Amino acid sequence: MKNMPGSKKTPIQFVEIPIPHYIKDSKKEIHGWYSPLKPYGRRDCTSERLLLNPYHGCIHNCFFCYARAFWLKGKEIVVFKDFHKNAALQLDKLSIASCGYLSPVTDPFQPVDKIYNLSRLIIEEFISRNIPVEFITKGAVDIEILEIIKKQKHSFGQVSILTLDENLRKMLTPGGARTSALFENLEKMKTLDIFGVMRIDPILPFINDDMKELEELIHMGVKSGAKHIIASCLDIPFKIKNEIFAGVEKIRKDLPGKYHELYSERLGACLHASINYRHRLFTTLKSICRRMNVTFALCMEFAVREKNKSGEIKVEGLNKYFMTSNACEGIDIPLYKRDGATFKPVKGCDGACLKCSFSTCGVPELSTGGAWKLRDYIRWSRPAEQQTFSNFRAEQ
Repeated sequence: MKNMPGSKKTPIQFVEIPIPHYIKDSKKEIHGWYSPLKPYGRRDCTSERLLLNPYHGCIHNCFFCYARAFWLKGKEIVVFKDFHKNAALQLDKLSIASCGYLSPVTDPFQPVDKIYNLSRLIIEEFISRNIPVEFITKGAVDIEILEIIKKQKHSFGQVSILTLDENLRKMLTPGGARTSALFENLEKMKTLDIFGVMRIDPILPFINDDMKELEELIHMGVKSGAKHIIASCLDIPFKIKNEIFAGVEKIRKDLPGKYHELYSERLGACLHASINYRHRLFTTLKSICRRMNVTFALCMEFAVREKNKSGEIKVEGLNKYFMTSNACEGIDIPLYKRDGATFKPVKGCDGACLKCSFSTCGVPELSTGGAWKLRDYIRWSRPAEQQTFSNFRAEQ
């Protein structure tokens, strides 16, 4: 047993072979999105999700990854021992659930998952209860996992593909799957009739933003089975600004200077590319997707709309201008309610909680876009609360 770097109080086990990582006992909880809609508007995720992070740290080693800003040192891989068992116990406390989400912080199918299989075990817990689950990956997905996902009609997958240039891919995501394997993920989902999303996330200015190449990338994604495209422009967290600038300099020596000039907008703890650049980029991508008959949305893209005298910034999500789907992930997934040992979809619910004005699920709070915790889902599941929400529906 030893302490993880940067930690004085948490003894955990270090394993060196075959992949250096730490194993940590944890009672961590599933939860909703990190940022609430109010007061500053930093949420553009239309639908609710139950976020699941079986790992922290990632061997894919993308130098631009925003999650490096809050990992201990950005590189350590931490395995949360038996997280699937904790998730199962937490799900059994609920009578209402949203789609599970693997994973907002690190890739669920990075190589360490081959050792512990936590992602597959978590997926099995959700599917066995008939609760939908999704994944986002830059890795190769085993067909066995996709066959499990197929058993639940609202479950789906997202594959992040940044470029058709394999040499550039190796510089951007050195530990990720080869480009051909990423397209194979989409092809396998298409064969199994699983809704597939291709993410160009992020687009790095002057690196993978050539419009002809992006059009060809989208064409290949749609041909492989993608039914929806999601894009974002690179954000630069201040905590890892130097690492990102060093990374782009390795690709081209003149890029740090170009980035200093382009990244002129500050939102919270991040620098953003100028709104004019992003507007041109997203307008073109939206047009390309329309021509290819595929829906389009952005991920966590905002613009400053108001700044008060004390310096507080209010922002606006850009999906209202660019999204062509009902929900930002391109697929309508209803909330689910318990029916005995398993769950059933809420009738009349499309899952787009931020657009809901009548609360078919009976939980009016969901339309306010909070940063919900497990305790909120448990509270909504209590009989007294359910009665209150039933009354609310009747009054509407």
